[in-house]
Amino acid sequence: MSPPDDVFTRALAPPSETEESDSELSPEVPAQKELRTKLLACDQRSFLTGSAVADLQAAHIINAVQKSNYQMRKMRVEALLSQLRLHHPSQGWFLLDGPSNAILLEPGLRFQWDTYGTFCFEPAEPDAKAILHAMRQSNQDWRKRYEATRGAPVRPLDTTAPPFDHPHWDVVILHPHALLPDGQPILISQTRTFHLPGQPVPECGLSWKGWIPSIDRLCSMSEPHESFPPFTAQDVRKHFSCPSISTLAMITNAHWKLKHFMEKHGASATPRVQSTAALMSDLVTEIFYVPPGYPAIISIDTAVRDRSGGRQSATASTHYPGARRTTMLDPSDEASALASGSRSSGAPHFEASEAPEEEDEDGVTNTEFRLLSTQAQDPALDSRQRANAAMMMLFGTRRPANPYVERTQAIEALTNMPGDGDSGGYQPDQSDN
Repeated sequence: MSPPDDVFTRALAPPSETEESDSELSPEVPAQKELRTKLLACDQRSFLTGSAVADLQAAHIINAVQKSNYQMRKMRVEALLSQLRLHHPSQGWFLLDGPSNAILLEPGLRFQWDTYGTFCFEPAEPDAKAILHAMRQSNQDWRKRYEATRGAPVRPLDTTAPPFDHPHWDVVILHPHALLPDGQPILISQTRTFHLPGQPVPECGLSWKGWIPSIDRLCSMSEPHESFPPFTAQDVRKHFSCPSISTLAMITNAHWKLKHFMEKHGASATPRVQSTAALMSDLVTEIFYVPPGYPAIISIDTAVRDRSGGRQSATASTHYPGARRTTMLDPSDEASALASGSRSSGAPHFEASEAPEEEDEDGVTNTEFRLLSTQAQDPALDSRQRANAAMMMLFGTRRPANPYVERTQAIEALTNMPGDGDSGGYQPDQSDN
C-alpha cells in the first residue's frame, strides 16, 4: 500500500482546496509560494535525494533578495542575466522567481546548500569542459558578428541545446563534517516516479541507497565504497511546459561557493576541489563575456522600464549624486574592502555634503549596486573584471556562513555562563563516568 502523497495531490489541486492550509503553514511571500507550487508539480522530488517529503522547499539558485529597494535590484539582476541570454528562449526573460532558477530540496539540505555552502552542484567534468568549449565558441561568434556589423547583434547563445541542456551533475562536498557528521549517511533513491494529472499516484517502489561523506565526495556505505555517480535532473517539467533548470545559473552558484571556500581553505583544498574551482571560474568569465568595443548592452535602466511598463522609480536611475564615471569600482578589490568594512579601495567618491548610504543585507549600498551593474556590462573592462562585478551584483559581499562557528560559540557561551558553584560550565557527576 502506498503512503499518502500530499506533495503530489496538493501541488495539482485547485487553489480553493489548498489556499487556507498553504497560508497557515507557509510564511513565504506570494512569489516564493507560487514558485514552490510550480516545483511541487514539475519536480515533485528533492533534486538530490529524490525524496517526496511534504516539507520540500524551493531553493533559489541565484538569490538576489534584499529588504530595501528589492524590486529595483531584482529587476536589474534579471535584466542583466536576460541580456546575456541565460534564460530559456520560451520565457524571453530570466526570472529570479522562475522555475529555471530553483530546485527542490529538503529543509536541512536547503539550509546546508544555501546558507552554509557545505556542498555544491557542478556539471560533471566532461560536461563542464564541453560547456566551456561551447561558451568560448559562442563568444567568438558573437565577436565576429559585432566586428562584421558594428551594430549590436544578439548574443548567439542557445541554452536549450547540448551541452547546456540537462548535463550530468556532480556533488562536491566542501565541509563533510558539517554536512554529514560522524559518518551519518544520506539516503538517495535509485529510481524515481512522478504523478501526472489524470493518473493514479504511483505505488511505492523506490530503491534507496545510503551514502557517506569521504573528503570531497559521497561514497557508498558498503564495499567497495564507490563514488556517487553524476546524475541528471529527473522531473516532469516538459509535461507542464516548464523551463528546465538553468545550467549557467547553477554554474554561477557553484562558483560563488567555491570562490569563498578557496579564499579561506585553499591551502587545504583537495586537488578535485581546486580543479573544479578553477573550471567554474573560467566558465563564469565566459558567461559574462562582452565583445571588445561592443556598445553597452541595452541599458539596464531601459530594460527595467520596458519590463515594468514604463514605470521606474528615481532610485533606479544610473544618474546619482556625486558618482564619477572615472572612479570605477575594482570589483576584486572592492569585495575585500566591503567585507572588511573599509570603502577606500577603489570606492566611489561622494560630495562631503551627501549623507552616507546604508548598506543593504548583502553589504552593498544602492549606489555601489548601480556601479556594479554598470561594470558588469562594460566592454572596456576585461572579462574577469566584468565577472567579478557581476558576482558582487548577484551575491554582494555575503559569504557562506561558517558551519562550525555556531556550535563553538554556544559551547563557549555556556562555559562562560556563571553557574551555581564556584566555576561556570558543566560539571559531570559520577554517573557520567
